[in-house]
Amino acid sequence: MSKLYRLSLGVIGLLLLSACATVTSGTDHTLLVESDPAGATCALQRNGANIGAVNPTPGSVRISKSRHDITVNCEKTDHEATSRTVTAGFQAMTLGNVLIGGVVGLAADLASGAAITYPESVKVVLWPRSFPNAAASDAFFEGRLADTRADFANRIERAQGACGGSTDQNCLQRVRELRNQEQEEIRRIEERRTTIPVGT
Repeated sequence: MSKLYRLSLGVIGLLLLSACATVTSGTDHTLLVESDPAGATCALQRNGANIGAVNPTPGSVRISKSRHDITVNCEKTDHEATSRTVTAGFQAMTLGNVLIGGVVGLAADLASGAAITYPESVKVVLWPRSFPNAAASDAFFEGRLADTRADFANRIERAQGACGGSTDQNCLQRVRELRNQEQEEIRRIEERRTTIPVGT
């Protein structure tokens, strides 16, 4: 067997292996969009471009995968417009492409979006413009604080997964930014507790 023939077979094998994650996971994703309360109109954006919409919630939308996060903007009568970020993560199965297909496999999956994963669903909580009483206000805000902490814990875990255990400064900076965003969001929630009217 000639060296050229063996080399050709090797190249073909690498290309086939590099498609592993693409074939298995695909380059599209179905995202379930929910809101509390239901019946909202939600638009999905990525890098400033509209990529889908759900009207009314709950509903699913088919989107292409990307390494960029998605912003879900929702509106409903008597509630404030609210946004939620859906964080893109790194799919662990593509690590097999690095071991088997090398850089070629990883590059193929990153380019196609097959290396990226999004959560199965996202829930956007819409803020009322007023509360009937103090108990309703307290229950709402305590729920928002708990949801925020859980949400950021998940987003930080996904961001750390995208780093793949790397000490790359860009990855570490992303995690630090998420922790800072969590504290800012908690501060904003506590501040809003004093501004939304009660008993009106």
